[in-house]
Amino acid sequence: MQDVDGQTVYSATDLVGYLACEHLTTLDRAELRDLVSADERVDEELDVLRERGEEHELRYRAFLEQQGRTVIEGRHPKTAVAGMGQRERLEADTVLTRRLMHQGADVIYQAALFDGTWLGYADFLLRVEGPSTLGGHHYEVADTKLARRTKGGALLQLCVYSELVATV
Repeated sequence: MQDVDGQTVYSATDLVGYLACEHLTTLDRAELRDLVSADERVDEELDVLRERGEEHELRYRAFLEQQGRTVIEGRHPKTAVAGMGQRERLEADTVLTRRLMHQGADVIYQAALFDGTWLGYADFLLRVEGPSTLGGHHYEVADTKLARRTKGGALLQLCVYSELVATV
């Protein structure tokens, strides 16, 4: 959950947190309004897991490229959106992702999905042949979780991203 130019914007993580504990959402909202403050946590184990997850994501990207698929960034480089406000950056990235979808990009990496209320960055959108409002293709969300088993939160994240993709 974050404040984007005065509007609360939610992510799949917020939804997972709400389903786990409604009070967590109440605390997150209070923190967003500066009514409470959360301690900054430094968790070295979590940092190692995050780093391994990023490496796994890049290996999957390389795998797609080895298959002959063209992978295109779904977000602008930070230098291209420097000086923009947070909402402007989100909207610029979302416009880029949507344009790539309409153009029929093969694979969109870090696709920006934002509808004004829900925000997410899908690891990959994979082009699949078949009719849609985009034409003769549509997209499936692919996420590169580093886990041995599928967790409910990951499925919920895929559902949120899929709903955002479906709006395009």
